[in-house]
Amino acid sequence: MLFIRSLLSVFLLLTINTGVTTDWKLRREESGVKIFTRNVAGSPFEEFRGMVTISNTSLTRVLDVIMDVKNYPVNFPNCSGAEVLEQKGKYSDIHYITIPTPWPVTHRDAIYEANTTFSENGKRARIKLTPRGDYKQENKGYIRVYNGSGFWDLDEIAPGTIQVVYQFHADPAGEIPAWLANSVIVSNPLKTLESLRNIAMKI
Repeated sequence: MLFIRSLLSVFLLLTINTGVTTDWKLRREESGVKIFTRNVAGSPFEEFRGMVTISNTSLTRVLDVIMDVKNYPVNFPNCSGAEVLEQKGKYSDIHYITIPTPWPVTHRDAIYEANTTFSENGKRARIKLTPRGDYKQENKGYIRVYNGSGFWDLDEIAPGTIQVVYQFHADPAGEIPAWLANSVIVSNPLKTLESLRNIAMKI
């Protein structure tokens, strides 16, 4: 019994020291949108997961809004500019975005490859977002975000009803303190999903 307890103590100590990604914690639930966050092993920056259910819409309608890159600055918060660098398919591309930051923090920019896959029955889709920071030369006046990835999951849970999950983790690079980056990790995806729902319901 003493030997087993000793092994358990060593295991717990190693778990604490090496760092383990924690479980999701509900941070806010507002207007039908839920935002969860969790700590990520080896990173001071939290990961978020947002969830919303959109009625009176379709899977392709929601996809059309998410992949409408040119209108990101109008449709979504925390995006001051956006353009498609390479169109790889109707719902797949490589795109560039600029991200405003409060003074005196330098603005950020990022490049992501968005690849969309569908389930066999066409009722589920995933948009995987992969960083492609080296795709284009860095622009003066911005700090390039090289580390950040996530996905959009769309699921037709009933005719005309789509459940959306938006999950992302990023390192904003530069000298942004973790507390500042983590302070907007709830409000930004909340506004993004509220906007997505409002636009996708306009049929």
